[in-house]
Formats: sequence, structure tokens, C-alpha cells
Amino acid sequence: MSLRNDRVLFVPWNRNQAGSFATEHTEEDRQRSHHKRKWTVVCLDSPGKPLAKVGVGIGTRIHVVGHGAIGDPEIAADHGTGGADKSYQEVVDAMFAQGLKKRYIGTVACDICYSALGKPSFAKMLAKELFSRGVRASCVLGYKGPLYSTYDDFYADGSDMGGKYGHRMVELDGVEVKSRKAQERFFGWT
Repeated sequence: MSLRNDRVLFVPWNRNQAGSFATEHTEEDRQRSHHKRKWTVVCLDSPGKPLAKVGVGIGTRIHVVGHGAIGDPEIAADHGTGGADKSYQEVVDAMFAQGLKKRYIGTVACDICYSALGKPSFAKMLAKELFSRGVRASCVLGYKGPLYSTYDDFYADGSDMGGKYGHRMVELDGVEVKSRKAQERFFGWT
């Protein structure tokens, strides 16, 4: 996990509470994505300090997963797994427990529905918390609607997106758009 374009899926629950979050990014998804990125899943009970091995660079991302709602300071575990809700502070605690370094340079992506919405949004709260704890050179990415975090080749109506790659989608006003069109970046110092 030391390459510049790492993709780490961070599940802030134990593996037995991770549900589908721990299995969403399959080899098939990897082959359909633009850069054939390999996803590494890190849970609370993953051995060692795996986040300490994450590379640095603007292409590096740690994807925090959970279920969210507009302006909710907590995220929920996958349905039926028994995992307790986690606040943005508990998510940061868990990231540091798994080895996140204060010098991390990259993006923390909230693979959480509505994570960019609210006053403040979950993504904004997470960015401020990371910054207050010394993670100064990274940003937090949130999404403005329900996020479909796996790669898809078709819109919900069954029409083909065209092109040879699948995309992660977000629903905005009842229409699916590529995730990059429905994201917002947050910085802890603002």
C-alpha cells in the first residue's frame, strides 16, 4: 500500500460488523475502473496499523464508509450487522488507532450518502476534526446525494453510459450523475 494511487476502504467497525462495506470493491470493479486501482479494506480489527502504510500524494485516498443523512454527525454501520453508530470524532479516533499519520497527504473521501450536505455536513465536521488533531495537508471529500460506491456501466433507467469504464454514481434530484459531478471538497482550516 505505498503507491501514490492507493485506494483504501476504511470501515470504522470490526470485520464481523462491516457487512457489504467490506466486500463492495471486487476484482470486477477494479477491472472496470479507470486506473485499475486495487482496493484494500481496513476494519477496526485489522491486524497491525495498516493506515500507516498508505502512500502519500494527491491521488491517494482513504474512503470512509457508512450510512449517513444530511447534517448528521454520526454514520451508521451496514444494515443488520449490530455495529453502533459512530460520530465523526470516533471515526478519527479509529483512523489514528489503525495508524493514520498526521503527515498524511491525500484525500479522505466520505463514501457516505449526503456527506457534503448540512450545516455543517459530516464531511466538513470530519475535515475540521482531522485538522484539529494535526492532519493539516489533506482534504475531505463529500457527496451531495445518495452515493452508489461501486462502479456501474449503466444508468438506473438501463441506458448505457458509453465508454469502456464504469463509474461511481450519485443521485441528484432523481437523476444519476457521475460522482465527480456531485462532490465537494472540505478543508479543516475553513
